[in-house]
Amino acid sequence: MYHIRYEYLSDNYPRFRVYKIYNEEEIQNYTLHLSFFDAVKKSQEYPRYDHIFMLDESRFSFFRFDVYQKFDKKITIQDLQKIIDEKVSQIKQQREISDDIISTYIDTIYVDGDSKKFLIWEKWEVFFRLYIIYINKVSLNTINRIYWNVLSNKHVAILPQSFYTALFLRNILKKENFVLLYINENYCKTIKINQWFYQKVNFLNLWMWSLRQMYKDNWISHYRYKDYETIEKNSLAKSLVTDTIQFYAQNFCKWMKENDLVWSDIIVISPIVKNSHFIEILNNEYWKYNNNYIVPFHHSDSLSDFGKNRDPEDMDFLVLINQKKNQIFGSKPTQTK
Repeated sequence: MYHIRYEYLSDNYPRFRVYKIYNEEEIQNYTLHLSFFDAVKKSQEYPRYDHIFMLDESRFSFFRFDVYQKFDKKITIQDLQKIIDEKVSQIKQQREISDDIISTYIDTIYVDGDSKKFLIWEKWEVFFRLYIIYINKVSLNTINRIYWNVLSNKHVAILPQSFYTALFLRNILKKENFVLLYINENYCKTIKINQWFYQKVNFLNLWMWSLRQMYKDNWISHYRYKDYETIEKNSLAKSLVTDTIQFYAQNFCKWMKENDLVWSDIIVISPIVKNSHFIEILNNEYWKYNNNYIVPFHHSDSLSDFGKNRDPEDMDFLVLINQKKNQIFGSKPTQTK
């Protein structure tokens, strides 16, 4: 049994989307309008559940190392740990970081030029990528006020909310460079993925509330949730809607260019992808800067939705439970609260 809490970071309007999982047929979700600390504290009311906190990327630091090394003997876990310790020491010296590590992992393994799935027990000329993720002290201490020494607690996990989505898209798209774009009611966030890892996280003030206000200012609020065909049939409504979105799109793409984010495909995860005019107009504006695309991510044939139509903002959660399906649904519990 699992409780998964997905953070919507905001100083004025913090909230968590909670997914309560009993089995594949019983996945409930609801929203808690609580601060980070109160959401963690609330989780203690469910001691029979394992808890996963999908937190905003701003709470983390990300590091990647390309490791080239020759091993005359077969690589052991101790050899790998020694390399990790050396890189951690390098990070501390260069960045003076005092945060705590929540995850280390490796991929892109080559031995004598041949691709390999595993590193341990290989030898000779080896290349692999090492990834190290830290969580900042303030966030960790907040959780530790409830779960003493949470990093050693087997029933509580912490991860950047986009982590498994970025992995999934890399494997599906066969691309190592792209931008994840999250647009919600009270924040808009871009995550630049470069050579598959987190390079930069940015926030901007062009969230869904901004577009809603533009609709209101232009007296077209009642068209905000109309379907594509309805708006297409009304020439005046179409003109007002497209002009409003065009203004938003121009400002958005200008901001993207200023932050060096216009040279990759953009994957949008947002309730706004239901607005076909928005994606169409934003793409047309984006094409003025390059030949890349803005693509909504709200469904994949490679992902099970577990018998329910999921909202676009559920995609990070959906990718997570598909990737950890055996762990989460491995055995059916006998009791719940």
